[in-house]
Amino acid sequence: MKAQKLCLVIVVIVVMSSAACRTFAQSPVLVKGQPPLTEEMVGRYAEFFEWAFDVHLTNAQREVLRKYAVDAWVQKKKSDMDDVTQIVQEQVELSKADPQQRSYVRVKIEPQLLELMRNQPNEPMARWALAVYESAHRAIAPGTPPLTRQSTDAFLEALFFEAGVVSGVHAVPDQKLKDDWARALAANYPRMSADLKQQIAGMPLFMATMRMSWPRLSERVKAQCRAQWAEQLKGLLPAPASASASQGAGAPAVGGSVAGKQSIAEMMAEQNRQHQMFMSMSNTMMRIHQSNFNIMANWSGSPYRYW
Repeated sequence: MKAQKLCLVIVVIVVMSSAACRTFAQSPVLVKGQPPLTEEMVGRYAEFFEWAFDVHLTNAQREVLRKYAVDAWVQKKKSDMDDVTQIVQEQVELSKADPQQRSYVRVKIEPQLLELMRNQPNEPMARWALAVYESAHRAIAPGTPPLTRQSTDAFLEALFFEAGVVSGVHAVPDQKLKDDWARALAANYPRMSADLKQQIAGMPLFMATMRMSWPRLSERVKAQCRAQWAEQLKGLLPAPASASASQGAGAPAVGGSVAGKQSIAEMMAEQNRQHQMFMSMSNTMMRIHQSNFNIMANWSGSPYRYW
């Protein structure tokens, strides 16, 4: 994988202003050069990789990146040196963004990064990067596209987010519920429609867009979404979401209850164990998220649209 190509994708999509070339003179120098390779540069190079590919690198994997950078400087490979330097500058810019923005950018560029890696089978770093990514994002069910935990978790978080907006009672799914949800989706995934599979694969980007865009919306737009989601969620929740909110104020503990009623987590956990939920939700979910995906794209100013 040529880092320069990877960086160009990020620059085009993120449209970040280029920082003036900064120096890392205060950091220990590993290899002299123009610019010198420093410990901070190697660290930021690894941090960028972890962010871009949503992985936690092992010490051995970090050493691979360190060796790549050191070899570029020792052998005076200018193109590789430029690639590393550019990625380090991108990491500096990304570090200035808030977590919601960074999350949105990452899920936005992920498909392009994977395509770049898969289209360079003869590039050693591309093969290595793809292997690292795939080891950390193993499919939990085969299909086109394969089902991943990243997608099932984002799918459940989107449902919780919308139910929380409708009810005024905000909760997050706990780990057990995420695990149950993922197992149930994986069991039913082979029988889902092709459209729903694509829908689920788009959930990480959809959820990242919602987190970033929602606080910026006017109350009028939020009210429109709240009304739309209330109507659409009727087919997914065992009881109207507003019923829980009317019982009392404040957010319940995850897995807890509100004034003797089931919490959103408990209601969804109950339906999560019912096989028919996943076989009957296709049309409803397509209506919700196909429209919402385009709405969120408009909020964020993104040219991306649901396919």
